Amino acid sequence: MSEAACEFCRDRGWIVDLVTNRARRCSCHSARVRSWRLDELGIPPKYQGCRLSNFRLAGDANDQLRAARHGCELYIEEFLEFDGSLRESGLVLVGPSGRGKTHLAVSVLIELVDQYGVRGRFVDFTKLVADIQSTFQPDSDLSQADLLRPLQEADVVVVDELGARRPTPFVLDTLYLLINGRYMAKRPTLFTSNYDLTAEGEDDVTAGQTLADRVSASLVSRLHHMAKPIRINDDVGDYRHDVQAHQHR
Repeated sequence: MSEAACEFCRDRGWIVDLVTNRARRCSCHSARVRSWRLDELGIPPKYQGCRLSNFRLAGDANDQLRAARHGCELYIEEFLEFDGSLRESGLVLVGPSGRGKTHLAVSVLIELVDQYGVRGRFVDFTKLVADIQSTFQPDSDLSQADLLRPLQEADVVVVDELGARRPTPFVLDTLYLLINGRYMAKRPTLFTSNYDLTAEGEDDVTAGQTLADRVSASLVSRLHHMAKPIRINDDVGDYRHDVQAHQHR
């Protein structure tokens, strides 16, 4: 028989007080639950090591990257409301490819699971679109409801690279139902996108296209109500390139 990992409860998850004859949860139970939830996030291996502590402030544009990281730190710090409920609003990290948006979003998600024990999910937008389309096939083993249920019920969801692919109108309707459903259920969602929510400003990303050109105006309108934008501009440079250069020194 293998030795128990927890010396207090012998891996049963409960500790019985011999005086009151009442059982209480062992502290190891919370640690195991958090570990299970981290395993279930669906984060690709490439990003599983992302943390705010190792978000590299590279190059000369540190002020903007530092502000983005600070905004994420504040979001985590203020995630729990005074009444104990979770905050309803999310974040949308916007900027050109390679600026560290996914690193920040994944870091926030992992920290929320670790600190508050929430149930989280990570989903890549392009894969989500492909998965929704695959449920239309007659021989599909997965129904649309089965695919969307984990994303609808999770406490926090990260939708990475929103707008990276133009979905069909029917898929767009499905996406709107998912995102609007999370909004109506007061469940926060974090987004990353290469496309700005509006066309304002002189440094519009991706040749002046906005997110509404890639998804739909109704979905973007909902994002304005459910997520605070954090923008990383073009002049920051390529975060991914800087990190790789640092790793290969």
